[in-house]
Amino acid sequence: MVGLELGADDYVVKPFSAREVVARIRAVLRRASAPTGPPGEPTEIGGIRLDRSRRSVTRDGELLELSRKEFDLLALLMQEAGTVVPRERLIDEVWDVNWFGSTKTLDVHVSALRKKLVDDSAQPRYLHTIRGVGFRFAGADEV
Repeated sequence: MVGLELGADDYVVKPFSAREVVARIRAVLRRASAPTGPPGEPTEIGGIRLDRSRRSVTRDGELLELSRKEFDLLALLMQEAGTVVPRERLIDEVWDVNWFGSTKTLDVHVSALRKKLVDDSAQPRYLHTIRGVGFRFAGADEV
């Protein structure tokens, strides 16, 4: 308790697992690296435009209705467009580092995003599944 009053962000009570400590460290690093200034310009790739400041997404000018998690998931994938984002990172950053639910929730949200983006999973234009690893949003040069 005294540590928190002296400026500590968090503390762990014994006994603790190494996984919990790593999760807490990642959470602190994520907060430290989060942008603090005004949101940047909207991201646009292949007709999909994501505006973080307005929390809006359009496809060819048509506004898409996304849930909070769908928006956060798409924002992370578009931020890393062209690169594979591991499932673990998606769960940690979009849900929570302490998420203990089913990882199938990620697949359900990706499926919902594909429907809203009109993206065929058999021949994806935007959201590519990298089996056993994670997902990749197509780079600007691919669409």
